[in-house]
This record gives sequence, structure tokens and C-alpha cells, in this order.
Amino acid sequence: MQVTYTSAGHETLAAISEELLGTSSASVARDESPELSFVEGPVGRDTLALITDLARPIRSEQSTLDYGDRISNAPGAKTPSRVPAPPRPQSATLAEREAPLVIFEMLTFVVQGPAIASLSSEAVRRRFVEEHLLARLPSKDMAQVERIDVTPWTVQGTVVVRVWCKV
Repeated sequence: MQVTYTSAGHETLAAISEELLGTSSASVARDESPELSFVEGPVGRDTLALITDLARPIRSEQSTLDYGDRISNAPGAKTPSRVPAPPRPQSATLAEREAPLVIFEMLTFVVQGPAIASLSSEAVRRRFVEEHLLARLPSKDMAQVERIDVTPWTVQGTVVVRVWCKV
């Protein structure tokens, strides 16, 4: 593809200028403007050499500060660059402002066998925990067992037993 602006193009521009601006055609210099031509084609060696020259760094590589320690999720992040501010003192602790907290330790066991269908009542569950799991509980005392949940599992003949123990 080749695009060329010749003197005919200049004459057209002069006529448009004269009509719009009221300038006479004699005042528009027709022959002083260069003729422009654009050609689309493969890039030559001269063009590639010019691009290579422009692509060279203008200055040498500079060493900069490592900001990795200032952004917590940046690659190479280590620790914050400043020490976190100490927590502000509160007038009352969470337990003083709300109801007292009760904390449980919950242990989860997976039990398989034909007798798991009998774990339907609370009394049977407590007896099962006392006979089979008490030695594995932190307090080894049934008085510390608050609750026992039994949930069927996806494998037939299997249940999940969760034992809530008071801390």
C-alpha cells in the first residue's frame, strides 16, 4: 500500500482554506510544502538498527532499595519494617463485658462396626465413651464430658463421634 500527497492534494487544501477562512488562493504556498509518500513493506536493516539503538538503556542499571520487607505479601518479605504499636489498654476484658466464657476441648473419633446403630441414646453414648474412649480423653473423667455427638459418615457402618470435654 502506498499513499502519496501530490500537488493536487495541496490545491484541494488551498481551495478549502480559501472557502473557510476567506484567504485568497494566491496567499497559500502550494509548492513550498514537500510531497509526502508512505509505503508499507517489510522492515529493513536500517529500521531495525534504529530500533536497536533506541532500545538500549539510556543509563546504566541502578541499585535500588529492597521494599520486600515493607509489603507483607511481597516476594521475599521478612518482617515489618517497624515495630507494631502495642495494644491499647481496655477498661474491661471480654469476659468482664460479656457472660463468662465456657471453653470445651472437642475430640473427634471415627468409629466403624456393626454395633454403631445402638449409639442412638445419650446414655448408650456415654457408656460407649466410658468403655472405649475414656483413656484417650484429656481428663479421663466422665464428669468432664459435657456432650457426645454421633454423626453418620459416608462409608457404610461408620460414624463420627465428637466428645466435648470441659477444660
